[in-house]
Amino acid sequence: MNVKLKKRGRWRSARAVSRLPAVLAMAVTLSFAQSQSTIPEVQVTTAAIPDNEYDAGRNGVPCPSCNFGAGNSRFVFSDADNTLWVGQVDPLTGNYIPSDGRGLLLDTNAAAATDYGNGPEWFDSASGSGFVYTQYLPGPAHSDRTAGVGVARMVNGAWTITILSGRGRASPDATKNPSDPDVYINYVSAPKGKLYWRKLSDIDTEHELPISNLTDGNSRRWVPDTHKILFQGHDPNDPLVLRDQMFTYDIDTDTVEQLTFNPLGVLGGMMWRAPEFKNEYVFFTMVKERRQILVYRKLPGADKVMRWTIVKTIDAPVALNYFFSPEVFVHNGRSYIFATVSSAAAFYDRTVPNQIAISGVDPLRLDARLVTNDTGTPRLRLDPEYYVTAQGPFMYYNRLVPETATHPAVNDGVWRVDLGLGPLRP
Repeated sequence: MNVKLKKRGRWRSARAVSRLPAVLAMAVTLSFAQSQSTIPEVQVTTAAIPDNEYDAGRNGVPCPSCNFGAGNSRFVFSDADNTLWVGQVDPLTGNYIPSDGRGLLLDTNAAAATDYGNGPEWFDSASGSGFVYTQYLPGPAHSDRTAGVGVARMVNGAWTITILSGRGRASPDATKNPSDPDVYINYVSAPKGKLYWRKLSDIDTEHELPISNLTDGNSRRWVPDTHKILFQGHDPNDPLVLRDQMFTYDIDTDTVEQLTFNPLGVLGGMMWRAPEFKNEYVFFTMVKERRQILVYRKLPGADKVMRWTIVKTIDAPVALNYFFSPEVFVHNGRSYIFATVSSAAAFYDRTVPNQIAISGVDPLRLDARLVTNDTGTPRLRLDPEYYVTAQGPFMYYNRLVPETATHPAVNDGVWRVDLGLGPLRP
């Protein structure tokens, strides 16, 4: 393998910002006026729909004729009882069809999202969309030994499920390259230890990813429109053994690049093309034990060497000072990072209510805000996902009544809020 390793606040008023020099990096603290009115949350369904994932229509361009007329305004989830469901989203209203999301039943042996930390994941390609998921061998007890990877796609108008050869495989993710006729899939061994990839055009050939010495597969995501994987890992030669960094592995060039060299270590992230930065690839990651999000762009230093450089720092709110489940989307020429924010340091803590926050990535814009702020109705808000409807981007999430000493957390259904960013412009 050819390895390429490259080294490498506070909320201000508008008047204060006008006096700031034009710098490359700017610290921004999520801060919110006490007089801000409560943002209304709308219940989409009373049904529990864990870790639902959306098809390509989520980006605001519904295509009713795509996928043999099934369209791309769809979502998928695997339920706690191991059933696998596909539902529809009304792109005009944002409502679910049917309201409980259980439209088409595709499998009865799908791994629940909690089994391996993730549910099904959509792919997009020039030949249409589909999804990948962890599937258990029918019959025997569900275990690591009976887990495998399922690929669901439409063939001549009907859903077809292909189970990849080999068991002891789990947690697949697939490329989202609408101009590429092929689909690449990466996944891990069950239990974690090794990583693999395949492509649909050569579905029977499994390749081991040469990065198992760097990562156990945590926080790995495909970089859009590429065959690169962004992942959190650790160089075994680094003496700071508990401080992970961000890397990419490019399947096409068989090249690893280390992106961060943060002495505090980093946690997870995503890479995307950012309109704010000439449509260049940028990425974000979390530091300070999830208290801060850093946005990186590749820029020349004084020595004219290109390095990944922090261009924006986003601090969590003082009272809700931990980020969880951050993701990003682009709408009308701007990028937005969203995440849950909580006063609890543990992601699995179900006793503490939380909120959802959003921020742009432009260093000169102080646009961080809460998109839920109802403190009078204490709720857990989990797994936020965006969907751009005809009215503009909505944020969807599961709500739970927090756990107490006398009862576990209780399902409160799927809810949404209008992000107030307006409809997609032509």
